[in-house]
Amino acid sequence: MNFLITRKITICMLFIAISLLGFVSFKQLAIEMLPNAELPMLYVQVSSNTDVDPPYMESQVIVPLEGAIRTIEGVENIESTAGNRNGSIQVDFKKNVNLKYTTLKLQEKVNSILPSLPDGYNVNIQKVNITGVNNNFMTIQVRGEGGVDRLRTLVDKEIKPELENIDGIAAVNVYGGRNKAIEIRVNPEAAKALNITSSAIAQALTQLNQQRTFLGYAHEPDMRYFVHLDANYDNISQIENVVIAEGPVHLKDIATVFFDFEEETTISRVNGQESISITLTNDAQTNLLELSDRTKAEIERINEAYKPYDIKMVVQSNTAEDIESNINQIVELGISGGLLAILILWFFLRNLRLVLFIALSIPISIYAAFNLFYAFGISINSLTLIGIALAIGMLLDNSVVVLENIYRLSSLGYPPDKAVIQGTKEVWRSILAATLTTITVFLPFVFSDDIMTKLLG
Repeated sequence: MNFLITRKITICMLFIAISLLGFVSFKQLAIEMLPNAELPMLYVQVSSNTDVDPPYMESQVIVPLEGAIRTIEGVENIESTAGNRNGSIQVDFKKNVNLKYTTLKLQEKVNSILPSLPDGYNVNIQKVNITGVNNNFMTIQVRGEGGVDRLRTLVDKEIKPELENIDGIAAVNVYGGRNKAIEIRVNPEAAKALNITSSAIAQALTQLNQQRTFLGYAHEPDMRYFVHLDANYDNISQIENVVIAEGPVHLKDIATVFFDFEEETTISRVNGQESISITLTNDAQTNLLELSDRTKAEIERINEAYKPYDIKMVVQSNTAEDIESNINQIVELGISGGLLAILILWFFLRNLRLVLFIALSIPISIYAAFNLFYAFGISINSLTLIGIALAIGMLLDNSVVVLENIYRLSSLGYPPDKAVIQGTKEVWRSILAATLTTITVFLPFVFSDDIMTKLLG
């Protein structure tokens, strides 16, 4: 305590440094409506091209997949279901498991067992988080002349790659118009003569498309990631030369492969006119407000660049704007509450210096907290802002108790230094007890067995 009193300049510089560092940390924090925490579980979804008996799917597909999954480190529980066409495996992991690394390992195990599964089965892996399966934050409408197919072609070839290059965009999905597709027309007589079924053709194409080539490792201080290269088709000749059966028998030997258009399954209209819709999915740790600004700037650039093509992109919905409005409202309410609290303090204390010291402690404490937010990966969202408002209330209560006691001793004739030391010593136990009682109210959340309750708490 004596050190804090005698080193006033040092302590002031320390608080200024912490506040400035907190401001820098605040600019780096992700901003979202709710905390986007990934649940420590993965789903392995299995689908069949034809109806099968559930016991057959269980024995031939689910059980082999379970055996491969059990070899992954950190697996705590596995629950499976099997139906006529669909099956599901829920994999629960232990606490503190790195889900990104585990997802890669799980994908690697699934890919290794796919060739041994019966024909006609598709397997994919899904993550689960609090905000939902996806993080679509913006919907864009593309309007123009020349028909919806022309717009779809321009979007797929030109606009979609440019949107995917925006830092923070995880996926770009396009809806409306007819999507280009590859059609395979099998010669039934040739396929029958070679005893090749349609499911065998589909399985061969799926396996080749899902094939991954291991490239090496990407290292971080406490982490190691597997790096794979996906093998996708680039042209028709690659598909024509896929080996369907021993011999070798290529796909082009029993079928004709050519480009075509898929049947239109989604329709997008604006004011009665057909258009193309684009949904943008953000990365989980991205600051949505900054991503929204970057995306809108890129949309303006694209609109200017493609003006000669007579197309225009218009933002239809933007989750970032809703988040910004929600957060601004909470901030405004918090500021109003803080000002009202300071006004009440002035009404009772009638000491401008004391009130100013208490008011100054609010921004310093908030920016100091942002340093911890950054260190522990906590985002700015509705829950954390309400938590900050609660903490400010506790801060004001504690400040009033300490400063009022110091002021009381000073009015009794104590020297300033002694009044500060003695006044703080007399009440610190009471303040600590009051703070701990508030903390212990929320402490049971940490020990909850329900993962959702624990994350929200």
